[in-house]
Amino acid sequence: MVNGRSDILGIKPLDVKLRTIIFSSNSDPEPFEPLKHGRAVAGTPAAVAVLAKEGLDAAPRFLPVLVVLSVLLWFYTTTGGRQVFVKEILGGAYDSQAEHFLQGNVDVDTAVIGHEAMIVDGKVRMYFGPFPAFLRIPLNFVYPAGHEKWSRVSGFCAGIIALCAFAGLMRTALQFSALSLRARNWVGNACIVGFALGSPLLLLLGNLSIYDEAIIWGLAWSLAALHFALRSRQVETHALTRSLLGFSLCAAGALLSRVTFGIPFILIAPLLALRLPRKNRITNLLALLLPFGAAFVFYIWLSYARFGSFVGVNYDYYVNSVHNEFAHKYGVFSLRRIPFSLADYFSLRFPGIERQPPFLMADRHSYNYPSLFSNPDSEVYISLLWSSSWMVFAAIMGITCLFRRKGFNLFARGATVALLAQFVCILSYFVLAQRYATDLYPFLIFCLVVFLGSGGTTLLRSRHLLIGLVALSVVINSLATVSWLINADQNVPAETRAAWEKLLGRASYEKSK
Repeated sequence: MVNGRSDILGIKPLDVKLRTIIFSSNSDPEPFEPLKHGRAVAGTPAAVAVLAKEGLDAAPRFLPVLVVLSVLLWFYTTTGGRQVFVKEILGGAYDSQAEHFLQGNVDVDTAVIGHEAMIVDGKVRMYFGPFPAFLRIPLNFVYPAGHEKWSRVSGFCAGIIALCAFAGLMRTALQFSALSLRARNWVGNACIVGFALGSPLLLLLGNLSIYDEAIIWGLAWSLAALHFALRSRQVETHALTRSLLGFSLCAAGALLSRVTFGIPFILIAPLLALRLPRKNRITNLLALLLPFGAAFVFYIWLSYARFGSFVGVNYDYYVNSVHNEFAHKYGVFSLRRIPFSLADYFSLRFPGIERQPPFLMADRHSYNYPSLFSNPDSEVYISLLWSSSWMVFAAIMGITCLFRRKGFNLFARGATVALLAQFVCILSYFVLAQRYATDLYPFLIFCLVVFLGSGGTTLLRSRHLLIGLVALSVVINSLATVSWLINADQNVPAETRAAWEKLLGRASYEKSK
């Protein structure tokens, strides 16, 4: 720790970095120190003065872009602001779960869970994370008329949390970048736009059925937890305690939203505990472990109360006979699926092109491996190489930095392994769908943070390529997602599909067949 600031991923604090650059002639920079070709060049007194001035105000500014994107996503989520309270597919199951929680049981009404029910000893249960149900309790108390219609309000709040958490990660990473302040603003704002419009966030907000609401909350809390984890390595005293508490609460939210988003933080929390200073160690440990630990205990108890098992969902109780029989015969997770899942999520396949808006035609495609996946078709309507090419590129560069440089600390490598476990987990799952690709993003985003914070000359030379890939991804992902929502997604409400068709001046693909 130097001047009250500790290293992040092996990054030196900004004031230390500037002091090294300005007052040292050492030609072998630290792993995250800007290289000579970047902002570190200070060959004249004037250049040194400019560099020192930038160091005092080094954080890039994202607020205007965040405000514009928030407004845009609100109108997108609510279909122009006209469809706020809408009954999404099975969205009422969370309201029913909330009511049963208040009654002291873990059941759910049959009518609201339908084909996703699990029958355990004659009682109806659901396997979705409980966080959206907890959120329904105060919402239904304040506004009872919104009962079973909170999905879009809930999902939008999660989307904004995810967007702001991502912006926080970009700010942290770019503080230690080799770029000028102007370039950091350009790259950071471009990445935020890319996350909003060139990632699964657009799909999740466009269809907030029971499936996607849990996923978007898992993503939001996961990114927020990562933000607080990195922030805790910059601060000390009371600010450190607050950051650890924020991490613990967000990690708990991720675990209770969708367990795959919470598991990595079971491994990351001990890494944070190892570096706690002796001062206020007990207080900091309590802040770090109590909320997350309580959520973990509750998750174990809820799993047992629902299914009689401590390890989560038991598909033997699933009413869907296809998935039930497949999971029983071949297993829910299998490492044999990983290369096939990788080939689908990262394929070069491009969506079909059509003459009428939205000009791209996204649909399911045949992917028939009967012993690997339960469905003969894949719902991965667009590869990550097209929808998020900018993030895939940056993640590859970040992984290269992790392997090539020796200065990364235990936290950086441990967090990478923890998030990689989630990445591998979803690749070994027995169903392929675009929404499940969301589980791949915490790992990709962390590698992006590594690249932006330590890319040095490589980042300097590739910043224009990165921005260009953002633009490409935004266009392709936006058009393909709209096509999927109006043509192929069976969970989009009829009134929402009709509004999109009216906006585009067309009939749906299914009607035109």
